[in-house]
Amino acid sequence: MSDSPFPHEPSTGQPVVNRRLSQEAFRKLTSGQVINQYLYVDGKLVPNPLFDELFKERDRYYIEAYANMGMELVQRPGFFYVRTLSQSQADEDNRDQESSASVRQIQGVLLVLGRGVLEKGFMFEAMTLPEAGISREILESIGSDPAMAQILKACKMDQPLPDAAKVALVDRDIAFFNDKGNLVLADAGKTFFNDLFESEKK
Repeated sequence: MSDSPFPHEPSTGQPVVNRRLSQEAFRKLTSGQVINQYLYVDGKLVPNPLFDELFKERDRYYIEAYANMGMELVQRPGFFYVRTLSQSQADEDNRDQESSASVRQIQGVLLVLGRGVLEKGFMFEAMTLPEAGISREILESIGSDPAMAQILKACKMDQPLPDAAKVALVDRDIAFFNDKGNLVLADAGKTFFNDLFESEKK
């Protein structure tokens, strides 16, 4: 058995790239979205062809192709995202400022969600099951807590929690709204959530 966190590794050989999927993945990744292994479609999770395309030709083509454009294609269990490869200290400083603002928003909303949901007596799984999720009413209730509102404000998120969650998470494909309109964490959301609360424990 391999120690790799991924179920299988791309094979070697000549790459076979699907241009349409490749271009769509590029547009999403460079606009700040992630690409999850599964998509929520018609009430259920289905394989994401963009993820499959990137995974299939990750080593033979995409890692080098993105690097040639100044980006690192990063794969974590269940999703891909990109980050900029800096060419100079100035580029690095600008990149850090931009990415730090985005990361703060994502972490702030996840922090409020995690604490709020647990305080309301829900299990973490409620946020990750496509058929469950957290309702807008519960989100509004969590966001109305002064301590939670202060966290959001510190992250430059002045809007109500449901709207903040859309901007920070849903618009980046880190979460989605299910058929009931409830907020559910996608694969990326689960990983970022675990990263955040693991770091809090240290």
